[in-house]
Amino acid sequence: MLDLKQLHLPKSPEEAVRALAESEGKGLYVGGGTVVVRAASPRLDFLVDLSAAGMSYVRSESRDLLIGATTTVAVLARSFEAYGVATGLLHEAAMSVATHTIRNLATVGGNLITWSFPADLPVAFLVLDARIVGLGGSGRKEMPVSDLFARRQDVWEKGDLLVEIRVPIPPHELSAGFEKIGRKAVDVAMANAAATLLDEGGKIGEARVAVGAMGVPPRRFEDCESFLKGKAPAEEVFAEAGKMVASSVEPRSDHRASADYRRRAAAVAVERALMKAAGLLPRHSGGEATTR
Repeated sequence: MLDLKQLHLPKSPEEAVRALAESEGKGLYVGGGTVVVRAASPRLDFLVDLSAAGMSYVRSESRDLLIGATTTVAVLARSFEAYGVATGLLHEAAMSVATHTIRNLATVGGNLITWSFPADLPVAFLVLDARIVGLGGSGRKEMPVSDLFARRQDVWEKGDLLVEIRVPIPPHELSAGFEKIGRKAVDVAMANAAATLLDEGGKIGEARVAVGAMGVPPRRFEDCESFLKGKAPAEEVFAEAGKMVASSVEPRSDHRASADYRRRAAAVAVERALMKAAGLLPRHSGGEATTR
């Protein structure tokens, strides 16, 4: 049970970083708060509430889609700008997150930072080559989102704050798909996958495949991507791609699923995500995007 001594409500990212650095005891940034009890130590002394720090927005700027870290998953799912990126990949992944009640609270930044709690957005951001903007004691930093998962100890310091996600707006020829496998639709994932395909004259000019919810950091599978390049999109090709991922993924067992089940689920998730990207399976959508 938490026994907090202080609650900070900063008005900017800079003020939030200072509050965490200068306060006595053990503290934590909090956005939507949907996993704060699970993530926090019972010895937590204070929280830095980011709800008023000016990091909630979705907008296009130059050739990027900018998403503030405290933007709720529900706002991302409804965003007209996000819906137009990669045939609605971010919308589809966002609508897969839990229930509408949770989506109204959970933040996009929290979904990335707490990837170990099986989150649905990381794989979508990976295949879209997203970058993240952080702020900390050493100043502002920008890096590929893949670094946050693969090299977190090297690139992310204690007290760093995730401020923004930047998604390069891809060409119209790029299509995408997302697949989540869970015990039921509103449950957390036992495996999830995202894929993008770039069409070049009826062949796959470029492919990106990412898998998450394995109990290990989500990541892309370059061998699978190389295998797909130059091939005509077909069910048997995508089934083989799923098998390739299953042979190289290293999942962990927990109370939701065994490692062996996750390995087999990863193969299915990859195949279905690719099928959706190729238009061979319908995409699941929880609703239409709207303007904010």
